[in-house]
Formats: sequence, structure tokens, C-alpha cells
Amino acid sequence: MRWQAAWTQAMTDFRADDEEPPFADVTVRMTVPVSIGGDRVRAELSNRFGDAPVVVGHAAIGVDQALEVTFDGQRSTEIPAGESRWTDPVELAVGHGDHVEVDLYLPEPTPYATANGFRFQRSTTPGDVVGSRRFPAGETGLAAEGTGWSLPSGGPFLRAVEVAGTDAGAVIVCLGASITTMGWPQLAAAMLPAEARIAVLNRGIPGNRLRHDAPPATPSWGRSGLSRFDDDVLGTSGVTHVVLAHAGNDIGLPGDHAPLGELPTAGQQIGAYRRLVDRASAAGLGVLLATITPMAPEQGADRERIRATVNDWIRTSGHEVADFDAAIRSTADPTRIAAEYDVGDHQHPNVTGENRLARAMAEAITRSLR
Repeated sequence: MRWQAAWTQAMTDFRADDEEPPFADVTVRMTVPVSIGGDRVRAELSNRFGDAPVVVGHAAIGVDQALEVTFDGQRSTEIPAGESRWTDPVELAVGHGDHVEVDLYLPEPTPYATANGFRFQRSTTPGDVVGSRRFPAGETGLAAEGTGWSLPSGGPFLRAVEVAGTDAGAVIVCLGASITTMGWPQLAAAMLPAEARIAVLNRGIPGNRLRHDAPPATPSWGRSGLSRFDDDVLGTSGVTHVVLAHAGNDIGLPGDHAPLGELPTAGQQIGAYRRLVDRASAAGLGVLLATITPMAPEQGADRERIRATVNDWIRTSGHEVADFDAAIRSTADPTRIAAEYDVGDHQHPNVTGENRLARAMAEAITRSLR
């Protein structure tokens, strides 16, 4: 049986975050869009950053109706700290764009430690309500609705949903930071024709950088792109291509949120890209590069020159390019995001801007696979 990733997220360390309360005797539901279909489904649950085992008392996967899943034939499982567990496969027909629900009943006190994404549900009543059609839940997450932000589904412990039964045309892993996490990979997948069977997978982490791991004060920003490449790209089932959509945080964070000495030269940043391109090529993967979108104007002219130089290299690198910079920059001032695509902080795109990026990526993918 050949498994192929149909939805993913990059797990990161939320142990120092107190915005999301722990779980105890509740059911968690994550509803995620799969970008390719199949007739069997399984899910990977991760406790990569936990300090203690995670007990899953009961779990289910479904589209129109929930199907109970087992773990090595058992209804419950314990995931040791630092490890993952796969559900046993279930026979479930899913198609391009279907939203798969994954329910986890967590009977014991369980910190929100290994997670990502912005939106999931937790039951508002205690007990096991896995698979309930009238799930007594309130939506929760790390960003509020109504802000203009694109808020993809995700949540705790769920690292991947995989399918089997038919072959994918391509499995494309998108490695990036907050703009990636916000959802253009899922939007790009929805724009591609179902018959192409192309999976576009999100491995973004807010605050993530290409060259440096997260500062100690903000571990949720994750391991660097260089550090997590093997796990989040090469460790993805069926991967054929990688998108590198990093570098804004490498340039923007040092000085305020990271040591100023970590600010790269353009040559150092390009060198990091080249290292990942070489690793991808050695693994037989196709490479697509995304240009760096405009940063907040207060970042200054020196950092803007680094961004421009790296973008010039990306555009002339010989690889397929999704020109994110051109897609959302202002025509009046190319160093800024256009007002209609700006969420308001002059660094991140709003929902309309995310769709512009998704269109640019879908077109780049189409060219790459032609």
C-alpha cells in the first residue's frame, strides 16, 4: 500500500505559550482539507515537544460520518514524549478538497505542547464525544476571526493525514513561515484541477527562519528551515517537490526579536537557499522558489537592499519561481505591500493577498509540471 500525504502541518513547541489552556477529559476536533483523494486514510499524531506521554482514549476520522480508528488494533494509545503514532488505516473514500474531521478524546490532563495552525474545536462538555454529529464545541485558536487574517485549520498533535489507493501526480511540500502557515498552500491546492492529483502541503511555522532556530524566549517559532528540512520535507510521504518560501524573518527579526548579530548578508541568505536546493536535488526533488514579500517600512533601507538582492537571485536562479513579491507589492512603492492586500501590519497579506499568493503558486506549479 503506497501512502501519500494529503494534508500536513509543521509541528512546533508551544510549551512556553499560555494562550491555549490544557486539555482534560475533552474531545478535540480538527477539520482539515485534503488536496488529493484515495480510498484509505490514516493520520499521524505527534508528541514531538511534550514532556510527558499523551494518552488518546478514543479517536475517529470521517467526512460525512465518523469512523472509529484504532492504534495497532487497540482503541486507545499512549504517545511517548518525543514520538509519533499512526492510526491504523480506515477504508474511507475522500476526494480533492474534502474536509476530513479528526477527533481525539484526551481523558487525562494534557498540555497544549506540540501544535500548529490556528483553528480547531474542543468540546465544551466533559467526556468522550468523538464522532458526535452535534459536537458541543466552541471554536478556539491563536488568532481572532474578523481581523482580515487567513486562518487555516490545524491544532494540537495532528501532524499529517495520508491517503492510499491511487497515485498522486505530485506531492509538493511548502516550507516557510507565518505567511505560509496562514494558508496559501491550501488555497493553491484548491485552485488546481482535481484530475491533476497534486498535493500542496503546508509546513509553515509562524516566526520561523531559514538559518537560525527560534530564540529561547519564543520556542514556538521552531527549528530553522535548515534544521527541519529532513523531517518536514524529506520525511513527507510521497514528496516529489519542495517550495522554499523563507527569508523574511531572517532579515526582519534580528535586532528586536533576535540577536542583531543574526542578521544575514544577502550572500549568507542566498547560501542557505543553495544548501537546501542542493539537499532537495540530491533527494531527487523538484525545487520551486518564492520571492520575499515586502517588509514593514520601519525595517529600513539596508534590510530592503538585502531583500531585493535575494529576490534578484531567486528570479535568476534557474528554478521555477512564484513571484510573491510582484503579486502583492504596491505599484506606487514596490518596497511596500499594496494596501488592498495588507492585513494592517505592512508585513502580512490579508485573505485577498493570500489568494493572490496562492494563484501565483498554482501557476508556478502548473509551469513546473508541464
